[in-house]
Amino acid sequence: MKLIWLGLAAVAAMMTSSVYAVTKCVKLTSGTTCTADAFVDAGQSDWTANCGGVSISGIGFCSNQNGGTTGAASNVVTTGLDEADNKYCWCRMLSPAVSRWVFYLDFEFPGRCAHYCARNCAGNAAGNAAFRMALFSGMTD
Repeated sequence: MKLIWLGLAAVAAMMTSSVYAVTKCVKLTSGTTCTADAFVDAGQSDWTANCGGVSISGIGFCSNQNGGTTGAASNVVTTGLDEADNKYCWCRMLSPAVSRWVFYLDFEFPGRCAHYCARNCAGNAAGNAAFRMALFSGMTD
């Protein structure tokens, strides 16, 4: 009998406890207007943009991994020991959700990649619909 009462008490506790969940909704259409943050200067590693009133942000990373075409995605990007090889700019959105790495461009010189990558990530997130859709595909939390 005591076991039944303990079981009923446990069920009642579970039924009355609160459960919180978070849902992130970002509606993007072909008509969504996006702008890059005016404060994304060259030489920074992070970037921000605004799409339809939603702030998005991320980081730029220079890799030795050639993505081939702008908008190609990868779960992992690598660097090489020879800094001359790290000339491929990859972008990752971190908010409102975490995206896969999305390829932007092959810079001729690694120093230019390091200096301009994040700034170009912001510009493409704002102005290139295909690039932006690649950022918003296959997101995680």
